[in-house]
Amino acid sequence: MRKLAVTLSIPLCLAACAAYQASHNPDAGDPMKDTMTDRSTDDVIRCMTQAAAKHDTPVKATPIPQGQMLDFGDSNIVKVRTDNGGTTFRYYAGKRNTSNLWIEDASKECAP
Repeated sequence: MRKLAVTLSIPLCLAACAAYQASHNPDAGDPMKDTMTDRSTDDVIRCMTQAAAKHDTPVKATPIPQGQMLDFGDSNIVKVRTDNGGTTFRYYAGKRNTSNLWIEDASKECAP
């Protein structure tokens, strides 16, 4: 009976560990929550692009419905779009290193 209980509990333990890791790992791939700002979509995009230029980071802009997707490399993506009468900002954190930590600070400045 004990062997059966241990055998059945292993998948549950592994699932719990995976869920914990995903929720506590900043590089787990889950996007930050949408941030609404009163700034226009164009203002936020311009601000983020200027911040990237200050840090010598190339930006690839791709049009999406009602806005743009900004790719800063290493899977660090920012989506800015007009939504429900305001501007929605969403940052998808990719691989983090010292050269791209500025993105989170810029997002707080550009989309307060």
